[in-house]
Amino acid sequence: MAPGADVFAGLKSAKQTNGKQAVQTILAQYIPRRLAQHLAEEAGAMNNLADTPDAALKKAAALVNGWRVKPVGSEGYRTAEVTLGGVSTEELDQRTLEAKRVPGLFFIGEVVDVTGWLGGYNFQWAWSSGWCAGQSA
Repeated sequence: MAPGADVFAGLKSAKQTNGKQAVQTILAQYIPRRLAQHLAEEAGAMNNLADTPDAALKKAAALVNGWRVKPVGSEGYRTAEVTLGGVSTEELDQRTLEAKRVPGLFFIGEVVDVTGWLGGYNFQWAWSSGWCAGQSA
């Protein structure tokens, strides 16, 4: 969730300079505050930096830097419908659908701000954009 940032290095540096700060305070420099609090709890790092072992800091950093989305199911075609809005096409390479600002990050389907007629066109866009991004990834 913090591309290009070494969260563990940031936590270690903050531990050396101001060990009285809470772990979640430093995590909140990378991710939203409430999410930082949740991940600090999950990592067992709810103390201040000075009182938190490096193992807990590594776990907290891994939760931020190693976060993955794993879909667990689908409502199927029964509830599928097109949406409006999303990631601007101006932010993506038009040939690969790779984010211009974050190399290696691709957006496809209805996540992208592409709108069309109902009737299966959104499925075609999802499949085609997925194929295109997959070939480039």
